[in-house]
Order: sequence, then C-alpha cells, then structure tokens
Amino acid sequence: MEDSKIKEIFFNRAEVEQAERIVCDNCFEHMVFMLRDSQQHEFSIGLNTILQCLVSAVRTGDLPKLPRSWLNDIDNVYGTSFSFDEELSYYDYEEYKKGGIANE
Repeated sequence: MEDSKIKEIFFNRAEVEQAERIVCDNCFEHMVFMLRDSQQHEFSIGLNTILQCLVSAVRTGDLPKLPRSWLNDIDNVYGTSFSFDEELSYYDYEEYKKGGIANE
C-alpha cells in the first residue's frame, strides 16, 4: 500500500457516536458501536471486533496481560478461548478463589 494511502487511513480516526445492546439472532453480537470518522462516514463495529483489537494490543505489549478470571468470563459469554493463552493472561486471585488451575 502506498504511503499516502496509509497516512489517509491512519489519520481518519473514528469516534463513538452511539453504543447499543442488541438482540439479533443473525448478528452474533451482544453490543454494537455506531461510529463516525473524520470524513463523516458512519459505520458500526461489534464488541467481538473490539475484543480482538484488545487481544492484539496485549500480544504486542501495548497493554498489560489481563486477569485469567476476566478472560474466562469473556470466554463463557463469547465462546472464545482467550483465558488459555498465557501471552494474554495471568493467574489472579479471583481465579484462585474459583478453584482454578493452580488449585487442582
């Protein structure tokens, strides 16, 4: 991709206009964010995509690891397996209280 196109995409940031919890058998999303970019384009992004962005930021070291108990809750709601990834999670007290891996 050419440099000018990369800069155009990078500097065209979006802001949240609205967030809605939705019930949709076809959407597979619990929450959708309505966004508008600096060029006034409107679009949406689902919470699953936001979670994927969060995971990418943790993997690159831009965010710290997350508690395994929190990721386990995400796994239960979204059917992911983030809590099993040691690059993303750390074993926390909440997991210990629930009888997690270290108690076995």
